[in-house]
Amino acid sequence: MTVQVHQCSANVIQELLEELYHAYSGLNEGRVADYIPELAKACPDDFGIVIATPGGRIYEVGATRKEFTIQSISKPFIYALALKLLSLEFIASKIDVEPSGDAFNAISLDPESGKPRNPMINAGAIAASAQICDAFPGNSEEQLLDYFEQLAGRRLSINFDVYRSEKETGHRNRAIGHLLRNFNIIESDPEPALDLYFRQCAISVTCRDLAVMATTLACQGRNPFTGGQAISPEITVRVLALMGTCGMYDFAGQWLHDVGIPAKSGVAGGVMAVIPGRLGIATYSPSLDSFGNSVRGVAVCRQLSRGVGLSLFNQYYQVDATIRRSYLGSQRTSRRWRSDRELRILDPHRDEVQIIHVQGVLDFGGIEQMAAELAKLSDKVRILILDLAHVTECPVESSGLLDRQLCSMEDKGVDILLSRAGRLPMVSMPDWRITERVEAYEHLDSALEAAEEMLLSLYDTEAPPATVTVLADPRYPGFLGQLPDEHRVVLAERMSLRLFESGDVVIRGGDPGDELFLVQSGSFDIALKISSGDGVHHSTRLATFGAGLCFGEIGFIAQNPRTADIVATEAGACWVLHRDDFDALSHSHPQVVISLLKALTCDMGTKLSQTSVQLTLMEHY
Repeated sequence: MTVQVHQCSANVIQELLEELYHAYSGLNEGRVADYIPELAKACPDDFGIVIATPGGRIYEVGATRKEFTIQSISKPFIYALALKLLSLEFIASKIDVEPSGDAFNAISLDPESGKPRNPMINAGAIAASAQICDAFPGNSEEQLLDYFEQLAGRRLSINFDVYRSEKETGHRNRAIGHLLRNFNIIESDPEPALDLYFRQCAISVTCRDLAVMATTLACQGRNPFTGGQAISPEITVRVLALMGTCGMYDFAGQWLHDVGIPAKSGVAGGVMAVIPGRLGIATYSPSLDSFGNSVRGVAVCRQLSRGVGLSLFNQYYQVDATIRRSYLGSQRTSRRWRSDRELRILDPHRDEVQIIHVQGVLDFGGIEQMAAELAKLSDKVRILILDLAHVTECPVESSGLLDRQLCSMEDKGVDILLSRAGRLPMVSMPDWRITERVEAYEHLDSALEAAEEMLLSLYDTEAPPATVTVLADPRYPGFLGQLPDEHRVVLAERMSLRLFESGDVVIRGGDPGDELFLVQSGSFDIALKISSGDGVHHSTRLATFGAGLCFGEIGFIAQNPRTADIVATEAGACWVLHRDDFDALSHSHPQVVISLLKALTCDMGTKLSQTSVQLTLMEHY
């Protein structure tokens, strides 16, 4: 497994890191940890900063590839693994989650139960290691490295020089282990658990590795660089809470007050900080303060918190950010061209449709904003289209609220159409309460067309139009109604009827523009192939034509190749005028050709006018 990253070239974030690096490189306070002989060999001038994002971007400066041992930064991950292997209830019987206010190596146990105060101090970490050791007897080291590979996105190894140094000098930790055995927190020989603890603290990492691991926590336990789910979201929430309250030893309260970011430090000089959902931050600098935290690491995180507002307690409120746009149906129509009769029915009722574009995360706050917008709907609105293309996530925890909100709307008589709702978890749930009553559409235009069809079904009280299959009939719908009767008869003699099955390609992009089509029956879509920025090709519907409407006129008049495909979406038929017949008419019946061109010009003018209005409205809505 190898982490695939997008290395970021110079930009404002990279410049920020470089400024921080230069600002704090001269901060020479503190001293390198020397109670473990191997750690005393670290160079106090080493300094690196890395930021990693959920989108797979890495920004780094300084000694970001130099290996050092993870030390206590392993503790939140070991606690997470213990929860993953066992259960919250069982681990809670072995380890508390209260801040201790003591140093990291304090013998801080509950006087009655013997439980360590929390898993971020040595006693709690040793207790967690014991549970892992029991779960993987004889194979715990390999399982541990497999787990850390998921977290970091690459295979890590143990620095055996540091491991031996810690083991040889770890008398206090050994005493803690045996004291835990005395209280039956460790239920077997504590030596294997202590050995695993020394090994996990001696895992070699780089500053870059820590940033990837931090981002894995920021993404609810999913490594955004590999896609693997190393920790469940439920466990990640608990780990981040403990990092916030206990992660910086007995400096944790001041850290949360001053910096406001869940973090964990290690005595080798690493600091790992997590802004949930947004960033992973890692620093490396071996000189430590009196609490055992990296002096430069603390300074960098404090400046990031204050300078660019990363504190969890200093987030700006958002006013109605969930609602991207909201407007009535008269301000946007579907791309299905309607007959004069259909327009006459639809136009007075278009404002009975409301279109709302939603964006961002539909968590509790997002749904509250959406509910407030829905409460403002006019009593006239009968159909609500919710376009969810810009919704980035709908957490399962809040999907029940969304379900209830939509049900409430339907109980008030509002029909709901969802468009581009792929990120809503409930859309695919078979037991979603209103699945059968809410229609979901892949495209907004399809939802708009469906809303128009619903209005037509509600308000079409006119007698059904007569079925006219003879082109020369004066009652034939469409632009040919503008032609004098005798001209329409002459034109009908030159046009042939062509049948199409659903899915047939009537016109293909690049074909010569030598035919004009007049729809007798069925439905026909104009589809344009476009290439998006990611290089993926898409087919987009430009318009749909039904009975009485014509298509292909622009290429026919200009004699240019076709620019789009036209496909039959419902079986039907078209009257077709070929260029050869048109040219022959221009010689034998020039007045008929003039009448036809006038009618086509008026028809194109209407289409272009409506298209221009819709394009202009889209800029504002």
